[in-house]
Amino acid sequence: MPYYGVMFLSGVGCLILQSTLFSHLMIAGVKPDLLLVLVLFNSFFRGPYQGACFGFFIGFLEDLYLGSFWGMNALAKASTAFLVGWLLKGAFWEKILIPILALFLGSLFNGSLLFLMGKALGSNWDWGLFYWKIVPMAIYNTCLVPFIYTRFYYWVGEDTKEQSL
Repeated sequence: MPYYGVMFLSGVGCLILQSTLFSHLMIAGVKPDLLLVLVLFNSFFRGPYQGACFGFFIGFLEDLYLGSFWGMNALAKASTAFLVGWLLKGAFWEKILIPILALFLGSLFNGSLLFLMGKALGSNWDWGLFYWKIVPMAIYNTCLVPFIYTRFYYWVGEDTKEQSL
C-alpha cells in the first residue's frame, strides 16, 4: 500500500484511539495528541513541505471530526510540521534524543498556536491553560516516542527501499 494510504489509515486510527481509548487513559487531566505525533514523525522523514500538507489534511480531518473551529487544528498542525521539518532537515534520526526533543518542542509550539488562535477568536481560555494542559500534553506526547518511533523509523526505511527499487 502506498505510503500516504497507510498514513491516512493511521491518522483515522489515531483519531479514533485519541477520542475513545485515550479519553480513559488521561494523566493529570490530559491525553496525548496522537495525530500530532503522526504528523511530526511524517515531517521528520518527508521534509517540511510534505509534512505541512499532511499536517493540514490530518488537522482538517480532526477539525471536522471534533466540530471545533474549522481550520484551527489544520493551520496549527501544518505550521508545526513545516517548522519542525524545516529546522531539523538533515538531522541524524538514528539517535532517539533528537525525535524526543523535536516532539516535545513541536508539541509546545502546536499547543501555543492553538491557544493563541483560540484567544484571537474570542475564547475565554485562562492563561494557566498553558501550564496545566499544554505542557503536560507535550510531556505525554514525548513519553510515547520510545514506543512508537523505532517502528515508524524502520517502516519508513523499508518504504524508502521499496520506492528506490
